Amino acid sequence: MVRGLYTAAAGMMAKQVQMDVISQNMANAGTPGYRRDEAALRSFPQMLLNRYESLPAGRGQVAVEIGPVGTGSVVDGVYTSYREGVLQETGNPLDLALHGNAFFVVRDGQGREFYTRNGGFTLDAAGRLVTLAGLAVLGESGGQLEEIYVPAGKLEVAPEGTLRGAVTAAGQAVQRLALVEGPQPGEVWQKVGDTLFQSNAPPAMAQGYEVRQGYREGSNVNPVEEMVKMIAAMRAYEANQKVIQATDNTLEKAANEVGRV
Repeated sequence: MVRGLYTAAAGMMAKQVQMDVISQNMANAGTPGYRRDEAALRSFPQMLLNRYESLPAGRGQVAVEIGPVGTGSVVDGVYTSYREGVLQETGNPLDLALHGNAFFVVRDGQGREFYTRNGGFTLDAAGRLVTLAGLAVLGESGGQLEEIYVPAGKLEVAPEGTLRGAVTAAGQAVQRLALVEGPQPGEVWQKVGDTLFQSNAPPAMAQGYEVRQGYREGSNVNPVEEMVKMIAAMRAYEANQKVIQATDNTLEKAANEVGRV
């Protein structure tokens, strides 16, 4: 009976994490470049129940199997889906979208590099190409990663990522956008905030991609699917809650009435 409490409680905690992840996805359904997360659940080992009155096998009588019973579940991990989102035309030449397994490279004020699919860029007061959060977008110049400046205020980007009108802080031409390959199967990137990622090892330069200027990639969240998953998780949470209430009532009754017998 007490095992039932632990099993139901474990299920409630797992479903709570799942609902938190779904809520985060739904809140970012309109965030450009957002990649949805999903909580993977793992079951505790099952136990095979035999009828109590039956003798163990090998003693003249075969034990009658009742069947397996689960012992709860736990969150195995939260994983990110890198499926491509829908491309939305904006007409803004500073909006860039990627088709294929590629990520933009951006750098913060402390020199840390991140990877993102959010191609909603703008120019700061110095004419530097930055994200809306102020991180510098990087390009390739002479084999080095450099911040991109657009002194004339006009930037042209070819489908293969080559640039026109872009220079470094020293005035050298920036040939192309710095684009890296996304995570491979089994590889895990750390999500930083909503649309930034970090990798433990430097990723390879991207291949087989296409840059689309004047477009912005939306999130890969399907609100309808997330709502269905939310309802299912809530129903499972409520079912486990009722199990705890029923077990609690049974234990209370047993504690109060056993002493009277």
